[in-house]
Amino acid sequence: MILLDQKRIYRTLNRMAFQILEAAHSSNIQFVGVNRRGMIVAEALKKILDKEIEKSMKVTSILSNDNNQIEISKIEPEEMLVVVDDVIFSGETGFNVIQRISNLSDFENIILAVLVDRGHRKFPLLAEVVGIHVPTKLNEQVNLHVKDGEPEKVVLTNK
Repeated sequence: MILLDQKRIYRTLNRMAFQILEAAHSSNIQFVGVNRRGMIVAEALKKILDKEIEKSMKVTSILSNDNNQIEISKIEPEEMLVVVDDVIFSGETGFNVIQRISNLSDFENIILAVLVDRGHRKFPLLAEVVGIHVPTKLNEQVNLHVKDGEPEKVVLTNK
C-alpha cells in the first residue's frame, strides 16, 4: 500500500524543513543522513531550506552496518545537528548514532528528524520532527522508495 506518493512526500518534507528551522532559531544547522535513504531525506530538507535562508548548511552521512557499527565522515561541531532518517522503528539505529555523535563532539543541540515514525520503540528515543506517524503491526514494513536519487514513494508491506 502506498502511504505517500512523491507529491505528498515533498509537501511533508516542506513542513518538516520549517519545523527544523523553527527549532534552530538562529543557530547554524548541520544535517546528518543515516544510511542512504536518510541521506536522501536530509539532502531534500537542505534543498528546501536553501531557498528560505542564506546560511550555508552542511549535509554529511552516517553509515550503520548490520552490527550497528557507526562510520562517521566529516562532522564538525555546529550549533545544531539534525540527525535524519527515513523510518524509525525500534529506535536502535538512531539511539546508537546519537550516542556515538555525542561521544565525538559537543553540540549545542541534537534533534532527530524522520519521514515516517512507525512506532514499536524499544529504545528511549523520540523524533522531534516527524513527517507522518503510521501505526504498524510487527509483521509490516515501511520503506522509502528512491528513483534517480530522489524520494519517490513510501510503501507499507507485509514481511
